[in-house]
Amino acid sequence: MSSVAGSGFRVIDVHTHIGCYRDLVSSDPSWSKVTLEALVSYLDDCDGAGAVVLPVYSWNVDLMPTEYVLEACSRYPGRLIPFCVVDVREVCLKERVTRYVDMGARGFGEHTSKIPVDHECNLKLYRLCGRLEIPILIHVAHSRKSTYGMLDTPDLRGLEKVVREYSDVDFIMHGPGWWRCISEHFDPDVEYPEGPIDSPGRAVYLLENYENVYGDLSAYSGFNALNRDLGFARRFLERLSRKLLYGTDLEGFFEPEKSHLALLKSLNLTDSTLENILHRNIERLLKA
Repeated sequence: MSSVAGSGFRVIDVHTHIGCYRDLVSSDPSWSKVTLEALVSYLDDCDGAGAVVLPVYSWNVDLMPTEYVLEACSRYPGRLIPFCVVDVREVCLKERVTRYVDMGARGFGEHTSKIPVDHECNLKLYRLCGRLEIPILIHVAHSRKSTYGMLDTPDLRGLEKVVREYSDVDFIMHGPGWWRCISEHFDPDVEYPEGPIDSPGRAVYLLENYENVYGDLSAYSGFNALNRDLGFARRFLERLSRKLLYGTDLEGFFEPEKSHLALLKSLNLTDSTLENILHRNIERLLKA
């Protein structure tokens, strides 16, 4: 893969999707533009990045089933990395996830079912991920009014209980309900808080205190968390460089001015920090 700022770093985007593949067309016209070929072209523009490709499926969201993701990724082996997802309320959860892992899925996610993060159905999934030794990528909603995403209290107390109990599972955290907690102070009704960060919040605490918690920098929620206070962002990225993962959720595909890669390059980070965030951390998680 090509370099970042000429330094030869690999780039792996931990959070991408396909919105349209073969006979399946997304109900969202904007996502229908993301064919497999469009995704690969986008990755080429992001310094020739590789990517984790996440299916999106639950009882209320059916955009890209795991079978399609596995088939699509098989066309770019070594560059596209498939994850799997099954709604936790399905009785065949264990059998289907195990089968997908046998078929090549390297992790579980994007997990978006709109139930509490510490719900018994989710606990069954965490136990299964532990047995299969795969990470799980979770989207945390900012409120019960959100269309999808795991539910938790604004201070992420349910999540802390979970990551403490399931210490054998690596949790990759994502979404506005997670990234607003980069700051201690925020309005719980605001999805994307703005302004300087005076003191670190619960997301920073969990990253610092639990070895199995990682932060996925993707989407506008991750971009905003860094861009709102660049001085804080640089210190945060340097201090927690082994716990953070480069991802986009194709934010830069739809709005090129919101490029996570350009933002990271602009912060004058050390080479070791960039390497950890851009590829080493996800390689460690996937034992690649």
